Amino acid sequence: MSRKNRITCIFLKKVIALAGGFFLSASLSGQNITDLSVIEDKSADRVDLLNIGTTPAIQDSVFLHPERIRYNHRCFQLEGKDTFIFSGTFHYFRVPQPLWADRFRKLKKAGFNCVETYIPWNWHERTMPRSVDDESQIDLRELDDFLKMAEEFGLYVILRPGPYICAEWSGGGFPQWIMRKKPAKTAFETWLQSNDPEFMRWNEHWYRAVCRVVVPHQLTNKPVGSTGVILFQVENEFNRVRWFTKETKKDYLEKLTLIARKYKIEVPIITCWTDESRNVENGVLNGVVDMVNSYPRWQIERALGRQVDLYMKTQSGKPLISGELQGGWCCELGWQLSWNQDGLPPVQTQNITLYTLQRGFSALNFYMAVGGTNFDDWAARQQVTSYDYAAAIGESGATNERYRRFCGLTAFVHEHGVNIARADLKPLDYSSTDPAVKMAMRQAKNGDRYYFIRTEEHSRQHFGTITTADWAIDFALEPFGAMVYYLPAGSSQGKWYPELPEPQTYAIKTVSELVKLNKLGEWTDEIPTRWTKLKKGETVDERGIYGRHFIYYKASVFEGCTLEIGRIGNKVVNNSAADTVLVSVDGKLIPISSETMESACYHIPGDSLSGRKVEAVMLYESRGLHHHTNASVEKFWQIGPVYVRSKGVDVPLHYAYVEKERGLRYSSGDNSMPSAQSRINKEEPLLKWYQYSFELPDKKQVTPYAFRLEQQGNGFIYVNGHCIGRCWEQGPQREYYIPECWLYADKPNIITVSLRPTARGERINAVDISVFR
Repeated sequence: MSRKNRITCIFLKKVIALAGGFFLSASLSGQNITDLSVIEDKSADRVDLLNIGTTPAIQDSVFLHPERIRYNHRCFQLEGKDTFIFSGTFHYFRVPQPLWADRFRKLKKAGFNCVETYIPWNWHERTMPRSVDDESQIDLRELDDFLKMAEEFGLYVILRPGPYICAEWSGGGFPQWIMRKKPAKTAFETWLQSNDPEFMRWNEHWYRAVCRVVVPHQLTNKPVGSTGVILFQVENEFNRVRWFTKETKKDYLEKLTLIARKYKIEVPIITCWTDESRNVENGVLNGVVDMVNSYPRWQIERALGRQVDLYMKTQSGKPLISGELQGGWCCELGWQLSWNQDGLPPVQTQNITLYTLQRGFSALNFYMAVGGTNFDDWAARQQVTSYDYAAAIGESGATNERYRRFCGLTAFVHEHGVNIARADLKPLDYSSTDPAVKMAMRQAKNGDRYYFIRTEEHSRQHFGTITTADWAIDFALEPFGAMVYYLPAGSSQGKWYPELPEPQTYAIKTVSELVKLNKLGEWTDEIPTRWTKLKKGETVDERGIYGRHFIYYKASVFEGCTLEIGRIGNKVVNNSAADTVLVSVDGKLIPISSETMESACYHIPGDSLSGRKVEAVMLYESRGLHHHTNASVEKFWQIGPVYVRSKGVDVPLHYAYVEKERGLRYSSGDNSMPSAQSRINKEEPLLKWYQYSFELPDKKQVTPYAFRLEQQGNGFIYVNGHCIGRCWEQGPQREYYIPECWLYADKPNIITVSLRPTARGERINAVDISVFR
């Protein structure tokens, strides 16, 4: 053309409150290990970035029902039609079932056409079975209900049954009892996630039960035009496991895949961040698609981009899929809450989504789309109770600015996603007046063009002009902004995407004056009167105690001598903090005199020469099972002390697991209260209870509430016979979500808190109740 065309981008959004305040110092602990694995690997950059591999290496035989579901190197086909999968993670085990419909409704309204979830083994089989053939302890009714509801809302489903799921969930999803099945001799020091024959027998035990529920819900078993399960994942983030050979890992993946096929899983099998399933020429892994997981925060090109480069090198012929694309991030003890962390503003969701489209993805799953809660003691070691994740649909079901961004992005994807996935990335020479703003272009077969204009600079707004050989475009991007200019073939005028809906406005109800939190009392926990004796070397999980609440122990020990207790020390398990053991003799707490990585010692008062014994009562606080398996996690898998020794000799132990039962009972409102004697506050208690009540101001409309608690000490929170979860002095969590389905509209609601003292003692400094925002 003789003169340049000029296109003006008029995108300049208001920076709303939710999108601001994220410019904090970056933390390595907040970067996902999948991104850290490539973030410094410049070799990943040496790849033809213009086109995904064009020589499909997939054998047609891997598609058991190609007329219903298949894929090629560019796109998925469902019912013979190209389909862009836009999915969000929703953990049914983190949301009470009466609230599922609300979350599904919001996912559907936001434009998602698919939902993804892990299936935690330990959630569904909490008690140890008699053998691998015994399925009497497995209860998968919740999974079945979840799948039915997903179908009712017209959503496809991606399932990830592990057996390892990570998910910041206790034990990564493995049951507490599973380590009791470990043979005395194994080929590898680490048993979990190995191809050990006995471990594979238990994997088949789990998969057999899961598949029986899943099979009827597969798309291939539904009428044409229905939704259902479209993808089934084996294992999870297997690149994290580096203590097995690649041959061993590949054999393990093949066996899991064969088990899934054996029990009639006929939809495509997937993995995520698992090199051993990539570029397999023959066998069951040939058709397995390995997915990209990425949580890059501000470093999208450097982290996610390099993962994509490696994917294109090692998995030619298969579509680009994200199994976990950043939809927020979790919160550990001592971190900042998810919404306060660096690199997680809603604009990052828009930027990362458009970048994946620029690179040619045809299926995206955002982890998490629906926030949840680590109720009771299900949180993995070091995790807080909230699993809000800064998700688009928050822990309480509230939507936010990230949700608004998704509404605009899904509308764009439904209109253009398949066309973009089928388009080619074309070389493009351009100059930008702002070097922080870049542009890329994908061109469809019909000539339609998609210009991706984005920046990863996040401290300022960006104004300027991008110039090519025959046209120029003016841009105005928000910090870390990204937009797409769509130019139809043969047209001189295009359109900017995404088009975001207007922000929601609503009236805020102030209820702080209407809801009064009444203190009912506080009391010292009664020392148990019923005890169970343990055999030498036995732990409580061998007696069927699989929970991680406080446990009382008692033992007869020599006075004036050292009491040594074997427990998980500081940084022994994946750099986590130590388990804590409080020791009391004659009502007085005994401080730790010395400790090692695996034990704590206490000097028992008295005359060491007397030979007399005294009763030591102990309260054991387990921080839980870590979500990353390895040899150290397996070594300390058991619950409670490894040993208790007085004068260097093991002493018999008795235990009482009563805190949870008492908390549920005290908060249930059944008038079952402790004795008057225990309600007298002792000076040095092992455990104390605090109890409050409140009534709802609106009897007709029950909404989720937040219990705000500032305290010294660690413990658990109970509401109306439900355990909300743990409360940690360390923080950062101070507000705890109370699901509306657990609240009473017609009678007082009871909140009960247990607290064990820390170095600062135990006390509640402030409490409040309010509508959850």
